[in-house]
Amino acid sequence: MKNSISLILPCRNEANNLPDVVQSIPDCVDEIIIVSNKSLDNTVEAGRQLAAKDARIKIIEDNRTLGGIGYGFALMSGFKAATGDILTCGDGDGNCPFQQIGEIADFLLANNYDFISCNRYPLQGGTKIPFKLRLGVALLNWEIRLLYAIPIKDALSGMWVFKKSIVEELHLTAGDWNLSPQIKINAATNPHINFTEYSIAQ
Repeated sequence: MKNSISLILPCRNEANNLPDVVQSIPDCVDEIIIVSNKSLDNTVEAGRQLAAKDARIKIIEDNRTLGGIGYGFALMSGFKAATGDILTCGDGDGNCPFQQIGEIADFLLANNYDFISCNRYPLQGGTKIPFKLRLGVALLNWEIRLLYAIPIKDALSGMWVFKKSIVEELHLTAGDWNLSPQIKINAATNPHINFTEYSIAQ
């Protein structure tokens, strides 16, 4: 039986980006969960309009924040609502290579991984990431290596592919941006979770 795939999109004020983002999502994705967090534009309405044309789409709202940021809360609500065997996540701004979801999910299953964090470095295809962001990621990578002995290459990647069955074992608590490094650290340090990174072109 085919493993079903759910994609969770945490969104804040992404109404203008959602049509192009949804169009970029491949047919291998069975469920698309758009999670609006404190959107001041018509993100929810834009999602509903897209859902009327694409039965895969579900719209939910989670307006909790921590210090004004609700990224982690949005993702945790999406994980809870998802029905797929495999969960994947990515930003709602169109910067994630969703066309690679199928190949990454196949790699996860073929190699018996439980969690894959997508790695943007070294940059591929002429992609440019601001120097300050690259420096911040490098420093965080170094800190995680020092504190947790995890040889991570991209601590702040927002695209992951993992089995829904491990969600409870991830023990996620961070409601803000810190969920991104937390989910990787918790996956990589859990002896029951087989973790790796996968190079993507972003």
